[in-house]
Amino acid sequence: MIVRNKYKPAKRFLLLMLVLLSQSALAIEKSSSMLFNLDKSQIISANFDAGSVSLLARDSGSLVAESTIGRDIRRIALTDDGKLLLATDYLNDQVVLLDAKSLEAKRVTAVPSRPFGVVYDSRHQQFYVTSFERDKLLVINTEGDVTLILDTASTPRGLALTDDGRLLVTHSLSGQVSIYNVLGEQPQLQKVVQLADSAADPVKTNPQGKPRLLDNIAISPDGRQAWLPHVLWSFGHDFQFQSTVFPTVSILDLEAGNEHEIVDERKQLFKQINIIESGNRIRIVSNPHDAVFTDDGKKIIFTLAGSEDLMVFDLSRQGKKNKKRHRRKKFQGGVKATQIYRNVPGDNPRGLLVTGRELYVQNAMSLDIAKFDTGAAGPFAKVKLTQADFADLVSVDPLPKQLRQGKTLFNSANMADSPDFPMAGDFWMSCNSCHLDGFNFTNRQLMEDGKKDRFSNALTGHVDVRKMIAGDPIGAYIDIIQKTQGGMGGDPREETLPPVSIENPPLEAAKMMSALNEYVRAPENLPYLSTWLRLDDNKRYTHPDEWINSAECADCHTTIYDQWADSNHGMNMDHPYYRFQEDVAAQSEGEEFRVLCRGCHAPQMVINGDNKPMTDFGDMWEKGGASLKEAYAHGQSVSERGTGCVFCHRVTKAENAGGNTDMTVNIKDRDSYVFEDAKNSMLKWLSEKQINASPEQHKASYSNPELYQSSLYCATCHNEFTTGQGANINDNFGEWLASPFNAPNDPKQHKTCIDCHMTQDVTDFDNKVGGQSTNDGPMKSNLRSHHLVGGNYFFTGMRNPEHKKMSVDILKTALSLEVDKQGSQLTAKITNVNSGHDMPGGARRQVWLEVIATDANGKRVYSSGVMENGVIPKDARKFIKIGVDKDGKPVGLRFWRYVKIGKDTRIKSGETRNEVFELPKDAEYPLTVSTRVLYQVFAKGLTDKVRNAYPEENIPEPEVIELQKVVKTYLSTAQ
Repeated sequence: MIVRNKYKPAKRFLLLMLVLLSQSALAIEKSSSMLFNLDKSQIISANFDAGSVSLLARDSGSLVAESTIGRDIRRIALTDDGKLLLATDYLNDQVVLLDAKSLEAKRVTAVPSRPFGVVYDSRHQQFYVTSFERDKLLVINTEGDVTLILDTASTPRGLALTDDGRLLVTHSLSGQVSIYNVLGEQPQLQKVVQLADSAADPVKTNPQGKPRLLDNIAISPDGRQAWLPHVLWSFGHDFQFQSTVFPTVSILDLEAGNEHEIVDERKQLFKQINIIESGNRIRIVSNPHDAVFTDDGKKIIFTLAGSEDLMVFDLSRQGKKNKKRHRRKKFQGGVKATQIYRNVPGDNPRGLLVTGRELYVQNAMSLDIAKFDTGAAGPFAKVKLTQADFADLVSVDPLPKQLRQGKTLFNSANMADSPDFPMAGDFWMSCNSCHLDGFNFTNRQLMEDGKKDRFSNALTGHVDVRKMIAGDPIGAYIDIIQKTQGGMGGDPREETLPPVSIENPPLEAAKMMSALNEYVRAPENLPYLSTWLRLDDNKRYTHPDEWINSAECADCHTTIYDQWADSNHGMNMDHPYYRFQEDVAAQSEGEEFRVLCRGCHAPQMVINGDNKPMTDFGDMWEKGGASLKEAYAHGQSVSERGTGCVFCHRVTKAENAGGNTDMTVNIKDRDSYVFEDAKNSMLKWLSEKQINASPEQHKASYSNPELYQSSLYCATCHNEFTTGQGANINDNFGEWLASPFNAPNDPKQHKTCIDCHMTQDVTDFDNKVGGQSTNDGPMKSNLRSHHLVGGNYFFTGMRNPEHKKMSVDILKTALSLEVDKQGSQLTAKITNVNSGHDMPGGARRQVWLEVIATDANGKRVYSSGVMENGVIPKDARKFIKIGVDKDGKPVGLRFWRYVKIGKDTRIKSGETRNEVFELPKDAEYPLTVSTRVLYQVFAKGLTDKVRNAYPEENIPEPEVIELQKVVKTYLSTAQ
């Protein structure tokens, strides 16, 4: 069709209007904690740990409505008609659908753990939500139904939706951005962009490290770029504020099909973030969090949550790329920060909202909004404060005052907040710069990113910790803040701020640290300080009456109970060796440090708040859990010492934070039967009849097969790390992940922990043995054994010969031995053929080679590794791991104080170790050589110490177990 010239302007106008209309219908959306309603007359706010959503009048800031809907509301998204609002409740693992005008909750939907980002897709009338902990992308319809769950790269967090149908997902702890095509019926992953590491620099205070803490995305109004605030983690050296965390902004080119990071335009401290303040010092900022473009696209503004500032980039002052530019005028990363507005009123600025020149800054800790003016048009206009106390987000802060102060301190790096006792040196980093959202599964990422050569430095966290976070948390926090964050007088450049006394801190500093401790001990963090164990309840402690005595379970599960009671997971985990070690821990670090040990060995005591020393032993010779049965018969409550039935079967979450009992236990939210908790025997009998008649809900209350089958379930206790310093003590889970048995795509090869340690036949893991877990119940084809067989044959063997035999049997399957001789050289080849972790596993175990050669006359002519008075010779070929301090001295019983590995000769799963011995050349043949692989659970030196501590216990000598033996006779030296 030919269009006459006089109609061309009208056609252009019509096309322009269509484009504008289409852009408004499918505008760029980003996951936000603050939104305008449809006509922009109101501000809608997600109120973080206040657990509510609020409506505020935009003109006055007055609170129009507030609705408490959960525990921690992180993000909200509004439908295009302005009627519905979806909110993510981060700590309650749910999303809440609300009426956007009344804030009435219409639907609460359970979702995978830690939902964070949410954005609305008007094309398909649906929401997208990220599950930060479970690595999922959820699609949720406007009825609140989860219609699709997609697996994603790790730690998805922020979301943004372009107007051409691409969904961007930030991955907070892997430094990635996933790009999905959402034009079709289901999101299709198109690309994952890996942000580049900033190269290591010999000057440690120069920006370097891995991109981390990517929470938000800001897409430019023209859709051509995405700006990503984050930090760089640099853990290649000791952990210290001026060399570990660097504020950064990365930029993606969003050209369709060619999305990539524009690496040379990355904004980094000292390079493009370099506002000079008085004294010719760079203005340090910390924790870039959110970003927003002004309506004209000429400025982008960031919240700096740690240092509590605003940072502005004026894009109209951006230099041009020019390939012909003279080498002395090399392109220097594009636009630089043009303004840093220091000290935003309020605490912990996070959310941003802009319209015209109005800028609203949302403070997560003070739960209020400050209002700013973005400035007039022109490159020299500055952002200015309009109203410091524009709006309160809530009518009443639900957090107690001390807890709020502690959480604020945890997130703060603003030296102006507490000028006499600052939390940070030079505004550089807050606790939250590394411990994202407190203490949770992200600890695993810290330890992973902090891995160094463990023989030179095994620490990933705080260095030279004076006291573990236990008996004296006040002094411990001050010590850590000074050494890590430069606060409390720890910054040597701040001469007017002398270091705060750790032993006798001023009252104000002590009060601050007490408040910080209140947050550290919050239910979602470390309620018991030294262990990562958590109780899923509003209270910190339970009463022994709230637990079911494991002996009660024996009424219906006799076989399982009998297996468990004599096992190393059963009663009497407070044996003399354990008790001795726990006492050493308490004497070294403070009484509360006992819970580090008890988290795994006596978790019920921890959850019941029983911190008393174990002055009364259970009888380590006791059989069948007799003391539990006696207590049950008399209706007495007990704090079980060991991992009881209810404890293990009510674990609801394995957090994967590195071990140290990083699990959550729930004993309240289970379906119970009438009279089930009664003490009266007749009423109890009636409840058992109900369970027998309808066992389905009982089984559902105590069975979580998906969790049990996962090796991560066992890792919660069988992985250990040093508190604060973050060095792996035991890494059984990591060793299994690297083993040949971690083969999910090969069912014949794949073995999880319970496939080996909870099987009836420990000599053949593939032999599935049937049985009944319930008296007179159905026959199972593969009954999971509750002998919980492992390498400690010693204590379980005292109680039950069957247990001892199974322990010895599983040990003998672990290693194979071959012997070869060439001339005078004898080679012993030891292979870890059947253990899914390094051999030996656990702690205190010792494996070594014994070689004895006798000549034709029966005379011993050579020996190695032969015990003398129960002691293994120092020159024996031992397979052990030894932790040492910074000077290389073994830490011994204070294992949580090790700094590096002095020696690790353990044999990895699937590995063959060749040990060569030089036999005497002048020996008379035939020569008979006996080679043995030997195992002992505790060394004589430790046994002697324990005996001296508890002479009345009559502790026997742990016997030596022969794992493998090869005897060969050689007729001549040539053989």
